[in-house]
Amino acid sequence: MKSPALAGILAQLGFVLPVGCVLLLLGIVEAYSFALGALVYAIPNAYFTLYAFRYRGARDTALINKSFKRGESGKFALVVVGFALVFRFVMPLNYPALFAGFCSLIIFQWGLSVHLGRRWL
Repeated sequence: MKSPALAGILAQLGFVLPVGCVLLLLGIVEAYSFALGALVYAIPNAYFTLYAFRYRGARDTALINKSFKRGESGKFALVVVGFALVFRFVMPLNYPALFAGFCSLIIFQWGLSVHLGRRWL
C-alpha cells in the first residue's frame, strides 16, 4: 500500500460490507440506509484523500496548502449533495440507520488513523 490514506479508504469500505450484511437480519431498509450513510461519508472522504495528498515535499508547500483547501471544500460539498440526494430519492429510509452509518465511519476513521499513524511512523 502506497500510503496510509489509501489503506484507510479500503478499511472503511471493508468495514461497511460486513456491518451491512449483519444489518440485513434487521431488515433491508436498515441495511441499505446504513450503507448509504456510510457511503455519504466514504466517497467525499476518498475525494479529499486523493485530492489533498497529491503533492509531497518542501518545495510544493503552496500547492499542498491549496490542494488541502480545495479538497476540504469539495468534501463538504459532496457530503451536502450526498445527503440531499439520499433524502430526495431514497424511500423508504431509516433515518437512525442512515446517520449511524455516517457517524460510525467517523468514529472508525478516528481509531484507524491512530492505528495507521503508529504503523507508518
